[in-house]
Amino acid sequence: MEEEGKMVREWRRLKKIDDLTYIGECDSEHPAARVFGGHVLAQAMSAAYYTAPEGFYVHAVHCYFIRGDTFSLTPEFPAHVPGPDGLISNISGRHQKVAEGFDARELRGQVTERMAPSLEIRPADLNMFLHGTGGVNQKQYLWIRYKIPVDKSDYMLRHATIVYLSDLELVTTGALCFNDKMFKLQTSMDHSAWIHQYEFDINDWILYEQECVANSNHRSLIHGRLWSRDGKLIMSTSQEALIYKVQPSKI
Repeated sequence: MEEEGKMVREWRRLKKIDDLTYIGECDSEHPAARVFGGHVLAQAMSAAYYTAPEGFYVHAVHCYFIRGDTFSLTPEFPAHVPGPDGLISNISGRHQKVAEGFDARELRGQVTERMAPSLEIRPADLNMFLHGTGGVNQKQYLWIRYKIPVDKSDYMLRHATIVYLSDLELVTTGALCFNDKMFKLQTSMDHSAWIHQYEFDINDWILYEQECVANSNHRSLIHGRLWSRDGKLIMSTSQEALIYKVQPSKI
């Protein structure tokens, strides 16, 4: 490669130490050169491929840049979402739909009374939550509350609890891409969370903003934001979900 008449060093400059250890070199020869984070990430991915059998492919990459430049963003609280007080829970809504004659197997959403009974969820749009939108809308809002009182001074339990509830219903949002009523498999593949506020009321309602931003090869990528009722961004999340539709039977 050439840049302005001079040769530019190829970025993948890896020195093998042993079968599991590689050292990467900076590709810039500038006197004030610094390491580019994407360069380190790409070298790490290349080294990982060298250590894996041929035919294995990376599906996700996670890293921490513990030094270097940082960035900031200021997302806005979704004030248009109705508050939790006038909404019904996902459990009550499911029971109501079944009583109306709907097949419980065709209703979306996790069965939280079986897997997370200490949490209450109130979808802002119950019909979207239970029936989907035919793949049109890929974003939904949920109010979530932890029902067991937590001492305000117990910050460790408060932080662990917000992580506990951060895994809820992201897979359901990932399924909004599909116009199907039944799925053979819906499960999370990985989950990341970033805490932005350390002081918040875990016993108050928390608004979970979720959006499926991509879907391909049975995998949905969902981003989430957890807001306090007074509009503070408590946490951001990201999850990849594996979703398989029920294939129609062949006659």
